[in-house]
Amino acid sequence: MLFDSLGIENEQLPKVLTLLPLRGVILVPRSELRLPVTDFSHLSSITDAVQGDNYVGVVQFRGESDSPEDDVFRCGCVGRVFDVRGDEEGHLMYSIRGICRFEITHELPSEGLSRRASVSYDKYQADIVQEADFSCDRERLIHALKVYFERMKIGTNLDELMEMSNEKLITMLMTICPFDAHEKQALLEREHYAAQSTLITHLMELDSFMRDSMSYH
Repeated sequence: MLFDSLGIENEQLPKVLTLLPLRGVILVPRSELRLPVTDFSHLSSITDAVQGDNYVGVVQFRGESDSPEDDVFRCGCVGRVFDVRGDEEGHLMYSIRGICRFEITHELPSEGLSRRASVSYDKYQADIVQEADFSCDRERLIHALKVYFERMKIGTNLDELMEMSNEKLITMLMTICPFDAHEKQALLEREHYAAQSTLITHLMELDSFMRDSMSYH
């Protein structure tokens, strides 16, 4: 199933969302996620979104258990499901395009296996406006990510990274870097790209420092 997700920036975003809790995965405004359906509660959330307006609120689990009732972080990102289909191995895959971050004001009674919540976008209104490129210490960031990618064996075309705008680069790094759940959440909750850029640089530099320190023992 293919859904039209264009023109969403000017739409009124829903104040009540079906939640899609994920573990160690964040959705970032103006990014895309392609993921497999992993369990019945997962399937229920995607089905509810597709049968409604295609909107779903992606949030992270706080805990480490596999219970769908686990607590979630209060900040997430609303996205729109624009593709659901089976892959070559028969797994059901779906794609979501990120739109705007939100804060959960309170959760509502569940409907079936799906969790729902009232949400507010007030803190993140800038997400739905196409932002002009911002200033950051790009030289330091690029150096840190080269070292980090090499240590983590993340294969990517560095020449393509060099040509990306700062905004696209930060969005991509928040999506693909294997930071832990709390680090990803800290990035998601940073107010703007400049702050996210600084934190990403610090996280990659800290990883390199910790690995170098461990190698001496």
